[in-house]
Amino acid sequence: MRACLAVTVRQPKEQITHAVLVAARRAIAEAVPAPADGWRTAEWISPDRGTALLAWSNEPCEAPFPEPILTSGDRALSYCGYLGDKGDADLLLGADALGDDLDDIGGCFSVFRAGPDGFEAATSITRACPVYHAEGGGLRFAASRALLAHLAARAAATGLSRPAPVYDLMALQSMVRHGFFVSDETPFEGVQAVPNAATLVARRGRAVAVASRPLPEQGTEPRGRKEARERVEPLAEALLAAVEPFKRHARPMRLALSGGRDSRLIAAACHAAGVPFFGATHGLADSPDVVLAQRVAEALGVECQVTVDRQKSGAVVVRHPLRRAHALVRMCEGMNSAYEGVNRWAAYDAEPRSSGSGGERLRGGFLTDQPDLTRDGVHRRLRTIFLAQREFLSEDANAYAERYYDQWAARYERDGIDVLDKLHMFFKTGRWLAGSHTATLMNWAYYHPFLDNRVVRAALALPVRWRLSEEPVALVMGTFAPQLRDVPFDGRRWRFERARSLRNWRGRRRRATPPSTGAAGFNWRKSYGPELAGVFREHILDGPPELFSILDRSAVERRLAEVPPRRPGQSWNLLTLSVLLSGAWREPEPVDLPDVEVPIPAS
Repeated sequence: MRACLAVTVRQPKEQITHAVLVAARRAIAEAVPAPADGWRTAEWISPDRGTALLAWSNEPCEAPFPEPILTSGDRALSYCGYLGDKGDADLLLGADALGDDLDDIGGCFSVFRAGPDGFEAATSITRACPVYHAEGGGLRFAASRALLAHLAARAAATGLSRPAPVYDLMALQSMVRHGFFVSDETPFEGVQAVPNAATLVARRGRAVAVASRPLPEQGTEPRGRKEARERVEPLAEALLAAVEPFKRHARPMRLALSGGRDSRLIAAACHAAGVPFFGATHGLADSPDVVLAQRVAEALGVECQVTVDRQKSGAVVVRHPLRRAHALVRMCEGMNSAYEGVNRWAAYDAEPRSSGSGGERLRGGFLTDQPDLTRDGVHRRLRTIFLAQREFLSEDANAYAERYYDQWAARYERDGIDVLDKLHMFFKTGRWLAGSHTATLMNWAYYHPFLDNRVVRAALALPVRWRLSEEPVALVMGTFAPQLRDVPFDGRRWRFERARSLRNWRGRRRRATPPSTGAAGFNWRKSYGPELAGVFREHILDGPPELFSILDRSAVERRLAEVPPRRPGQSWNLLTLSVLLSGAWREPEPVDLPDVEVPIPAS
């Protein structure tokens, strides 16, 4: 992965002090959970010391990996993630304004460009590679990590070389509800995320500005099969281009395969583009994900590697929840819940990898599980997104969240059901997925074709109701790999074929989902027993008092007393926030805590 920090003075003729640069260099050790001696570092500082660009990389110093900082004339550029084509970096270095050409560039990226008068920092349409910004001590900061921007700004404001984080407690109300942010806020006071498809511009002597680029306009629904095939051609072309970067590597790509439609479409695109790859899946041996992943691989004539989850005497053996939460906070900066599992740091492996993450971009986002598309139904979903679990939270925290609900409820009157697709892109993809994306970039050459800038723009140009039918995805998959048409999915069928018509009845029967045992569908994070419940109670109820400035303690106590829990996600969310606010994540992981056994229910 690469990490970036851009700094510029607020007023002309001022300078960035040596102490601030020293503190920024030190902050990387806390902002990214990787050994400091593993970084390749690069710095560009303007001759008058008014602007600086710092970059770190743990990638190999060989093709296809770029240098941490690229320069041309009096400009310097660094980017996180990857760009779609050779020459894109030169294009961005030479553009009059950072953003002019970004909509035509493939890849999944964020870009930082510094010059003699300040810096610019831009996001792609999905912002899975984020940009965070802050101010302090007469300086402006933009970074790829929220904590990096926060600690550098705090150092500038306080003069301390290792300042402690200051948390935005009210912003954390969203983490309680969902385990990710549904706004541009962060856990750290004074740090905001730059929106999707936007460029932050920090020029000396001028106010900081954010320039948003327009999102694609949706066309009308196709009138017939021939027009439908024509309408998905740009999406198919963009997907084929999005898997081309795998060919930059001498090794075959490892694709995380499951029983669903998204990873299968990536497999089909790689098959059609001639990308060497193999499948990899994990789970219990008879789970639908494992069984169907192998069938997909067999149909495409590629290998599928299977890793069976650890079991012991009818139980799943898992890492202690406190260790899980500690690692999650370090990796995702307190912006994801420990309910989710992310990779820990490991020595960088240049093996190219991918998965079906982000496939909802092609299928309607939050609309994919929204049965009621009436005005009342969408408004109920908006209340769930912004105001769920309100019994856990204080009156002030709920009033704080109401303003976000009001904004999106008003936007519905203009955009209709499309608000649920955009909400998913802005916050589920742009905030939740950003954390796990960072974790994968740290360890591997990881690519996300569904988050490719051109792929998402091609998808958003299709009408949202048609994308919701899943027919565009099915048409593209059938074009890439017709042999996958009758391999069933784990769970629901294609949405457009769920009606039992004579036209699709034979296909429905061939695609019947295989049965699974109770154990195969077991999720230990949801169905835990007294042992894990005790861990949650101890570390949440005895956690930092700041946590209960936004929570109703009695409601939390009642929920944590439930075994098995009705809403286990909140337990994981609260444990994550307890670890964040305690500051324990700044210390080494408590490796002496024992693993935990969670019983598997009988079949």
